Formats: sequence, C-alpha cells, structure tokens
Amino acid sequence: MKRSGCSLAILCFGLLIASISAQSSANFREFTRLKKRVYSFTKVEFITEEGEFNDAICTLIIPDLKEDSPPYVAIYYKRSNSSWFTESLYRKRIRFSFKDGIVKLDRTNFWDWFDLEEIKVVVIY
Repeated sequence: MKRSGCSLAILCFGLLIASISAQSSANFREFTRLKKRVYSFTKVEFITEEGEFNDAICTLIIPDLKEDSPPYVAIYYKRSNSSWFTESLYRKRIRFSFKDGIVKLDRTNFWDWFDLEEIKVVVIY
C-alpha cells in the first residue's frame, strides 16, 4: 500500500512540474533576431565646452526599434584608471522612454558624469 502511495505522489509531482512548465513557456516569447547597438562617448563628447553635461547623448535614434517590443538598455561607466562598471538594478534602475525609433534616456542616469572618462550605452532590441 505504501508503494502505491509513493507512486501516486511521484505522479502528482510530475503532473505539477509539467503544468508549471507549460504555464511558464506560455508566458514568454523567444526572439532569435535581436540587434545590439553600443554607443560610446568619451569625456570630450559628454561634457560641453562650457563644462556642462551634453544632453544630446540622452537621445538615441534607432529607426528600426519597434514600439511594441521594449529595448533592454544598460549604461556602463569608466573612471580614470578603473574598470568598467554599471549600476546594480537593486540600487538604481535605468530610466528611459522610447517611441517612434527614439530612445530618450533620463539625464539622472548619468549621476556622476563629471568624474567619468567614458560612457557606453548598450541597447538590445
């Protein structure tokens, strides 16, 4: 009797896993033809002659960006004599909007721009 109870439990567990797997596969869409753009800016480009932040780097024109498919955006920073780094998603999320082939980054994403040597913006869409 114990053996059939164990078999029943294994069968129920298997059905539960199959159900969860079917549900999770129904909740996503796989994209096999993603594109990646990397925008690179040096200190000369993101600081104006007046010593202010150049807001022009906040607007990225990507004509083939589809409005129904949000891009993934990451910003990488580099200081003098340091490695590349990015902000943790737990500490700071990248703020941006996108429409009609234009990604508009919020200027607050570049919080310590005056201490940076390079900025790279990666857009995957």
